[in-house]
Amino acid sequence: MMRRAVIIGDGLAGALQAVLLARAGWRVAVYERRPDPRAAGYAGGRSINLALSARGLAGLRAADLERTVMERDAIPMRGRMVHATDGRTTFQPYSKNPADAINSVSRGGLNLTLIKAAAACPGVELFFDHLCVDADLTRPAAVLKRADGSEIRVEGDLLIGADGAFSAVRGVMQKSDRFDYAQSYLGHGYKELRIPPGDGGEGNTTSGHQSIEGETRKSAEGEATFGRFVMEPNALHIWPRGGAMMIALPNRDGSFTCTLFWPWEGAHSFANLEGTQRIGAGAAGGTAGRGPSEEDRRRVIEFFRREYSDAVPLMPTLAEDFFRNPTSSLVTVRCWPWQAHGKVVLVGDAAHAIVPFYGQGINAGFEDCVALTEALKAYKDQREALEAYQAERKPNTEAIADMALENFVEMRDKVGRPEFLYRKKIEQTLHALFPGQVEPQYNLVSFSTVPYAEARRRGRELERVIDAVEEAAPLGSIEALGEDRWREKVRAIGAARLAASREGAPAGGCRKPEPGARLLDISPPLSPRIAVFPGDTPLSREVLMRTEDGAPITLSTLRTTVHVGSHADAPSHYGRGAATMEQIPPDVYLGPCQVIGARAQRGHLVRTADLPDGERTPITTPRVLLRTGTFPDPEHYNTDFAAMSVELVDWLASRGVKLVGIDTPSVDPSDSKTLPAHAAFLRHGMVILEGLVLKDVPDGEYELVALPLKLEGFDASPVRAVLRER
Repeated sequence: MMRRAVIIGDGLAGALQAVLLARAGWRVAVYERRPDPRAAGYAGGRSINLALSARGLAGLRAADLERTVMERDAIPMRGRMVHATDGRTTFQPYSKNPADAINSVSRGGLNLTLIKAAAACPGVELFFDHLCVDADLTRPAAVLKRADGSEIRVEGDLLIGADGAFSAVRGVMQKSDRFDYAQSYLGHGYKELRIPPGDGGEGNTTSGHQSIEGETRKSAEGEATFGRFVMEPNALHIWPRGGAMMIALPNRDGSFTCTLFWPWEGAHSFANLEGTQRIGAGAAGGTAGRGPSEEDRRRVIEFFRREYSDAVPLMPTLAEDFFRNPTSSLVTVRCWPWQAHGKVVLVGDAAHAIVPFYGQGINAGFEDCVALTEALKAYKDQREALEAYQAERKPNTEAIADMALENFVEMRDKVGRPEFLYRKKIEQTLHALFPGQVEPQYNLVSFSTVPYAEARRRGRELERVIDAVEEAAPLGSIEALGEDRWREKVRAIGAARLAASREGAPAGGCRKPEPGARLLDISPPLSPRIAVFPGDTPLSREVLMRTEDGAPITLSTLRTTVHVGSHADAPSHYGRGAATMEQIPPDVYLGPCQVIGARAQRGHLVRTADLPDGERTPITTPRVLLRTGTFPDPEHYNTDFAAMSVELVDWLASRGVKLVGIDTPSVDPSDSKTLPAHAAFLRHGMVILEGLVLKDVPDGEYELVALPLKLEGFDASPVRAVLRER
């Protein structure tokens, strides 16, 4: 019998998810609160154009839609065109490979393409003007209000929330116990403006500006013709103004969709120019009350002439657009878990809304759709499929959320600065000199499907290499040395640093030690004095022969619990049928780690709030060692040591952590019978180190080496754990 999915939201992710599930043999019903855009058309004025790149294209490819979208909707952008205040422009290519490009796509156009594709799939039903007002997470079911005010209840085997950053499905999930949710707004909003086509398009620009001839391409439906552009069409245009910026992306008709990203308050802000006409964040339409006065219009034009001088002649409806179009907020949404009861799941912005400054929102959403579909194919049990999906996607969406915020600062403040341009030149030179070893973070994010978390890790490694080059060959070195000598210096320093950091090694591998790098031993000595859990087998040594007694060798027999001193727990210790010690890949115990001191009290559980900055504590590596200070003497077993809360385990898992170590004998209290923290580790597929000695280890990043013995069938193994300073 065909399974039935109910999807709430027929936006980009919802429509693609419907196509993918239908192709996988599901019956699908999609419910959307908006009118049908096939009949009503798509309303602009509020939507940032999309930057479709490798990940999004992979999602379209899975639905056999890549060619259609690329021929019908997309314009490639091969770099940034930076516009200075005086009107000068500088082109910054994204990659040394001219074929690498991100693609400007109209949100409305792409949504229409996907909706039409979904409607054409057998087994897919689309319902518009249906607002989700409630959900039953256990059936699962959704309650929907129709345009006439009546309500219906729909059920299925799987309920998918694809209803955006303010998801109604997630809103119901938020009422569940231990559901983590956070939203944060930037101090900036956004507003859409427009540059119309040149004389050959649908509108006219100010005379004196040369149009760039469009081109014609064949598509599945005949010829698709580009309009006439008044700026370079194959670039993302940026006007960075230190704390504020404007961008422009090309459209197929020859126009550009411009977006202001301005602070809400201040000199270069919406409050300053909108004045009494200011649009509240999230307003549905233009300004309330009276229209803008001539003085309001004059102030806007004068401000733009001062700050965006080369754009003003290209924007004949600037003042009208500025006051008519809404000003909207920029929000980041994080939540966990993404699924409920194995019957409800979130995709796209409903699970992880991000700001648009890496151009990855839709790309990440399409990756979700593919990952969810593949998990549902791979697992017979639907709960296991949903848990596998969220475990795969959560750390990667956390990484891109952080990178998007970081990229805002780069685009807004840095792209025109000489020091930034110099670091970019170093990066591009290293990229050219060390093919296969050096790949910039932007390239990994935009032109590959390398997981976001891995792209961020490799990006940080490259930043350290660039730091070393910049320190040895600072800004101005090209003029002092000449291009050829400078390039050779970059090659020499880069080669040394890359060798030291083992750039290109498998994820999780350790770097070669820096000269003089200090090793910190975080294992207690093992002797008969070492404390073990009360009633467990203490360590003892039987000496069979000694050289001191005239024997040719000394030979000993060791008897002990495997849960002794610093040790690794195997999942079989706390999960029936789970992996035993020899089945765990050793690389999980080897690589970058982060030591974090917690504000722990004896006899209490450590929660996220006990970390140095609570939930804002940055997690920068996939391995975390917690210092509680509540088990100070490894030779004396105090039973009131601090243990871990399930909430903290879940939070670390949501940040992509795969190993947690602690300076106590157990992650659960000594008197626990149910071992809830151990169960949480098992659920997330994380591994545990216990009994570490972290008393004198400062917070920070290190390299961890804590390899267990390959004990076949065992539930734990002692480890010799050491940290290497980075």
